Amino acid sequence: MDLNQTKITPMYSQFIAEKKNYPDAILFFRMGDFYEMFGEDAKIASKILNIALTARNKNEENPIPMCGIPYHSYLPYLKKLVDAGYKVAICEQLEDPSTAKGIVKRGVVRVVTPGTVIEEDVLSGSDYNIIFSVEQFGKHYFFAIADSSTGDLFLSKSVSLSDNVEKWKPKEIISSTVESVSSGSVVKISCKYSDEYLAQRVASYFGVSSLNGLGINEIGFIKAVFNLIKYFDDNFLSVILKKPVTISSERELYLDSIAIKTLEIVESSDPISKNSLFDLLNCCKTPMGERLLKSRLITPIRDKNEIYRRQEWIQFFVDNNETISELESLLSEVYDMERIITRIVAGRGSPRDLIWLKNSISNLSDIKSVLSRYHHQYVKDFIEEFDTLRDLWELIDKSISDDPPLTTTEGGIIKTGFSPEVDELTNIKKNSEQLLLKIESDEKQKTGITTLKVRYNKVFGYYIEISRGQAGKVPDYYDRKQTLVNAERFTTPELKILENKILNAEEELGRLEYKLFTEIRGKVANESDRVRKTSSDIAELDFFIAMAKISLKYRYVRPEVGDFDEIEIIDGRHPVIEAKLNMNFIPNDFFIGQPAQKLLVITGPNMSGKSTYLRTIALITIMAHVGLFIPASKGRIGFVDRIFTRVGASDNLAKGESTFMVEMLETANILKNATQKSLLILDEVGRGTSTFDGLSIAWAVAEYIAEKIGSKTLFATHYHELTELESMVKGVKNFTAQVKEWKNEIIFMKKVVEGVADKSYGIYVGKLAGLPEEMLSRAEEVLSILEKHEISIDGSLFMTKKKKSYERTVVQPMLVFSDHPIIDELKNINPDDLSPKEALEILYKLKGKLDD
Repeated sequence: MDLNQTKITPMYSQFIAEKKNYPDAILFFRMGDFYEMFGEDAKIASKILNIALTARNKNEENPIPMCGIPYHSYLPYLKKLVDAGYKVAICEQLEDPSTAKGIVKRGVVRVVTPGTVIEEDVLSGSDYNIIFSVEQFGKHYFFAIADSSTGDLFLSKSVSLSDNVEKWKPKEIISSTVESVSSGSVVKISCKYSDEYLAQRVASYFGVSSLNGLGINEIGFIKAVFNLIKYFDDNFLSVILKKPVTISSERELYLDSIAIKTLEIVESSDPISKNSLFDLLNCCKTPMGERLLKSRLITPIRDKNEIYRRQEWIQFFVDNNETISELESLLSEVYDMERIITRIVAGRGSPRDLIWLKNSISNLSDIKSVLSRYHHQYVKDFIEEFDTLRDLWELIDKSISDDPPLTTTEGGIIKTGFSPEVDELTNIKKNSEQLLLKIESDEKQKTGITTLKVRYNKVFGYYIEISRGQAGKVPDYYDRKQTLVNAERFTTPELKILENKILNAEEELGRLEYKLFTEIRGKVANESDRVRKTSSDIAELDFFIAMAKISLKYRYVRPEVGDFDEIEIIDGRHPVIEAKLNMNFIPNDFFIGQPAQKLLVITGPNMSGKSTYLRTIALITIMAHVGLFIPASKGRIGFVDRIFTRVGASDNLAKGESTFMVEMLETANILKNATQKSLLILDEVGRGTSTFDGLSIAWAVAEYIAEKIGSKTLFATHYHELTELESMVKGVKNFTAQVKEWKNEIIFMKKVVEGVADKSYGIYVGKLAGLPEEMLSRAEEVLSILEKHEISIDGSLFMTKKKKSYERTVVQPMLVFSDHPIIDELKNINPDDLSPKEALEILYKLKGKLDD
């Protein structure tokens, strides 16, 4: 667009000036009842929002594209743009158009980015709205992980950027040192301040003299947190972050993004099916409880005291399950207090936010009352510290209307009886006609003029009209406004005051109500720490009740968890599959950890339950580290520092990585980072390449883990040759998925027992899948030849067609060891008994036979 050839109005000049300050944002430019967008902003927005694209100066050479949305219902449109990854700058009218001299002043009051959304209608309740601030120093990345909508702040240090991005799935990433990430763009920010200034600014933000107590003791963390705080300020977001929680490798069971994905912890491979562990466990009644459950599932811990505390709470509700439905009913009436108080503190809370907070608080005393019936020590401690926020309930209850408007400009916010001025203006606004009739009645009585009328027109406003014949009765306090042929028009001091109030009531009421509302909202904001503490208590209570309910429903038990090496599970069951099956899930026992049994080589055919067995052990171990009860009849779970998974086939074509390359990269990561305290879940290592290559890799990987690392490992494989490791390497044990043959049918027992599989039953699985009978018959024929090692005289495998319907002969060279005259002769020779001369003679003899 050539602005030099376009007519620039004062208003459009205003738009251009604001747009220059926010070139990377779509500018919502307030004009009356609409937010207008111009130029490229309008083109982009019209497509995403599916609204009409029009133009200013349509009849000129360079019309300006434009589109608009109603300002009072802009949130759905904002959500669409933010979900599409766009930043939106909201430019408001900064003065009243009715009193403004010249063009109305406008300015940006808020910049909404994907990671800084706090508006209720734009967020999903159970999801965090994560924004990453990440700084790189040497090989390490320092993460300040924040949820702008709740104020939660986590600190984490890692050598892997992509892994943390995939794990937390941030909506936005900001950094002054990191250029890009594989999954999206990075918002580059400038940070040229001294280390001393950064530390001082962060300490001041959290109100502490030293950062050591907050765990922000490295410059990487200090810089990441500072950048986050500054980014919020730059975008006009007055969020107060909570004191940070440090995710420590010493305290955490670390799950990388691959483990979280392959074990389907928070998302299933098919999101529509909702088959993740989170989907199963989530019967929380509040959004706060849902978010807490999700965060705890991806950050299991190795803190025995904290795990014991969580188990004790769950045990309490299991033992006193009569309280569950009663408390669930109360919790279901609690709104998202965490996000409500964030909006209130940020100055963006609406009147309805205050009512939702009040309604939530109204249930707190009842929750406390229910728990007060019990004498469990944890419950007693909880009750003593549980703040029911009664004073805030009373403040909101006496001041805010029970059904307030959506916006703060419509009036109707303040409850009757709270402010005499508001009550008077509201009465005037609603009952102006009755008030005028009262003045008319009073004046008739005072003057004795029965024909007196109180009337109104746009030119003279409100007036008292008296006929000419009654003019002599007009009292001295009447002021003449107009003389007509048959009447006189007057006003009085009382009528002037009422006229002013009536004509300005709506505007004045809006101003007064907004002023009082902001004062009330400010008083609530001042108690944000209390509200957040209560929100945290409600989230935990919701979490414990939900986990107890699940434990009762599916017969979960309390495991022993501690700092020992063994993992022992009796009658373990896959939690999600068990819940989805209409029949009883077949449980399995599991034991690993002692020196004689640290790597389990698990063989067995497809569909026999190997993969389910592997995932069951991993999920039960994770649940125990979260502090949950487990799907088993008994569990003794020793702490593990990491769970690695190499399960399933996938590729990364965008990076030029084949399925096998991805497999090898994942395996390399495991071998590099696993420790003796790790749990490894490996399924079909080496299957992505040729048989001998794959077998060699699988053998070497298993051997390396057993001899060099010592991790607790489940190694599922179709390479039966790996079962030889049991007799060769200490700590390796063979297990197999049990199969029974009965009347030419195969029965998968879904039990994993000690031993070795004798067959793979792949052809039978093909039969179940519906492969053609003719093809299956030929496969059995080839299998028979392979198993008998039938070879030609030159040592190559020889296969002939056995059925006329198969129109070709397959000859595939393949060197094998089998029964052959020369081989028989070799078997009868003991090399140790031969002299060099005898050995040479035998060699010539055998060569001669081959030549013949």
